[in-house]
Amino acid sequence: MQNPSLQQRRNRIRPKGAPSQGNKYSKSSLNVNEKKGGVSAFLLFIFGLILFGGLFYVDHITHSNIRHRLHIPEGDNYKMSKQEAELYKSNSNAAYSNDNLHADDGRMYHLIFSTDCSEFQHWQSYLLFHTAMKVKQPGTVTRIASGCSEDDAVKAKKWHKEHVSDVFGNHFILHLTPHFSGVKDKDGKTVGDYKFFNKPFGLKHWLEIGLGFAENSKTKLNNEDDVVILIDPDMILLRPITGDFSNDRDVVIGKENEKDRKLKVEHGSPFAQKYGLGAQWRTFNLHEIAGADSPAKKVTQNDANVHYPVGPPYIGTVRDMYAISQKWTEFVPRVHKEYPYLLAEMYAYCIAAAHLELPYQLIDSLMISNTGAGGEGWPMVDKIPHEEACDFARHPDHSKYAVPSVIHLCQRYSVGDWFFGKRKMTKDFFECESPLMEEPPSNVVVESDYKFPPGGTRKEIDTKTAQREGFMVCSITSALNEAAVFYKKNHCNGEGNMEKTLNLAKLK
Repeated sequence: MQNPSLQQRRNRIRPKGAPSQGNKYSKSSLNVNEKKGGVSAFLLFIFGLILFGGLFYVDHITHSNIRHRLHIPEGDNYKMSKQEAELYKSNSNAAYSNDNLHADDGRMYHLIFSTDCSEFQHWQSYLLFHTAMKVKQPGTVTRIASGCSEDDAVKAKKWHKEHVSDVFGNHFILHLTPHFSGVKDKDGKTVGDYKFFNKPFGLKHWLEIGLGFAENSKTKLNNEDDVVILIDPDMILLRPITGDFSNDRDVVIGKENEKDRKLKVEHGSPFAQKYGLGAQWRTFNLHEIAGADSPAKKVTQNDANVHYPVGPPYIGTVRDMYAISQKWTEFVPRVHKEYPYLLAEMYAYCIAAAHLELPYQLIDSLMISNTGAGGEGWPMVDKIPHEEACDFARHPDHSKYAVPSVIHLCQRYSVGDWFFGKRKMTKDFFECESPLMEEPPSNVVVESDYKFPPGGTRKEIDTKTAQREGFMVCSITSALNEAAVFYKKNHCNGEGNMEKTLNLAKLK
């Protein structure tokens, strides 16, 4: 389209229908005006190109930034799905910067856990949310759900809003991420699936997109003094988790971890549960995984055993956890390539911490899981009076008897004929029609000297084992029922099934 102002100037130079010899302008002035008109048109053309180019550049940078932050591939042939386009908008939450959520110690805590979008982890997530609400966990509680289909993402967001954030509070959050669990070969082709990739990549995605950590200047990063608590979805809280471990009553710690003991989570001083990983990661090809000059290669056997056999709950400042997430996501594919097994992501975490020279303060009492294992919070459970074990487990009160921070539901638990195993759990438990769990009698610990899990054989057990197994069965069963009753009272219009008839030991 011709420039209107240029056309007007031309009309003034030569009126329509007027003969050239009748024009009042001289030839010299006509030439000057024509030259001026040509220059103006040229300048306007150049200005238009610059403006168009600038707008295109800004648009490209904006979309590239969103693509980068969402881990979306570049290229004209790639189109953002509806889910991916909505991720960026739906994952920010004002609760992360709500000053009213600070704990009594003045700090902001973010408890997070990584899941996929399966029904199996759906019921675990609701149970975890409910126990966090029950113990009054300070700060925010976020489920990081990775790899949901578009339909599943829509359903998950709707269900979470109606059943979690609208009821528990908007500091109980759902954060969606793309699919991270694909195993790729050297050419970038997906050749397998390792679902535990979701944990490191989900952590990094949440820190950048949900918390907005990487957006501000490098000198004072967003929320860097906040504390992140990374746990697993199959964990339930018995008491709040914070960054203060200064009260000896609250802490069980191994003798090897008492030297130069840290008391509080600070920058450069992360905490974690001690796991039986030992120093096996030192036998991996650290040159290929972490680089020729990695500090991880200089860690001694003793330091590896004292500071790095870590697992969830992991607790660290946002600054430290972001540094961990960067190296964890870098190292975990390489570790999995060398060691394609369940614990690859945990060993990769150990290597990332060692590479960053972030020695952990290990705590035994952050978790109980395996009733026969050392290095967990079982000394606390063992001190509970035997005759009170089951009733106390149903309603744990840390002010009465000290309890560990979380139960990790990763084993099978059995006392007498009573049993719990998460793989046997019905996936529709948190529905109006589903019955509640049948609960063991209060004297089950005192009266049971054997265990008889489904598909197993009857086995005699001693008093200590009965105490530990009974504590787990009674505690988990009660936690499930309390969460289910809460669900039914809030969502079933008085018609929820309150019969306690579900017995996992009797399920086929």
